[in-house]
Amino acid sequence: MDVLITPDALRDIEALRAFRRRPGAWSVLVGHKRGPRFIVEKVLAGGLPGTGPDERLLAALDAIWPGMIIGVEVAGTGAAFSRSVLGPAWFGRLVLRSQARAAAAGLRPFVVGFDRKFFLQPVPFATGPKEEGHE
Repeated sequence: MDVLITPDALRDIEALRAFRRRPGAWSVLVGHKRGPRFIVEKVLAGGLPGTGPDERLLAALDAIWPGMIIGVEVAGTGAAFSRSVLGPAWFGRLVLRSQARAAAAGLRPFVVGFDRKFFLQPVPFATGPKEEGHE
């Protein structure tokens, strides 16, 4: 399992960072899975620190983008956020932890897993083929 972030989605994340969000602010990831790969296509600004995406919100977003809500992105960490995604509604979905003002290297991907309790399992970023003519 790995993660590919499209250039447009990466720009969305960089734009959110430009707002200097407080730790715990979160966004929703729109995209799809192809085999074991998460492909992030769009990032939607979501909630404030101290809140988290609940099952009701997930159901509403799934009605708008059926099957395309693949996860969430959070600036830093937060207890309320972690409690909200470590449950059945987000099982198997992607969680991107972002350093508030860092470059793309400041992103850390996880998948919500379960083994008698819910946890965040680290996953790698996809490695793509080198562009022709570039080294």
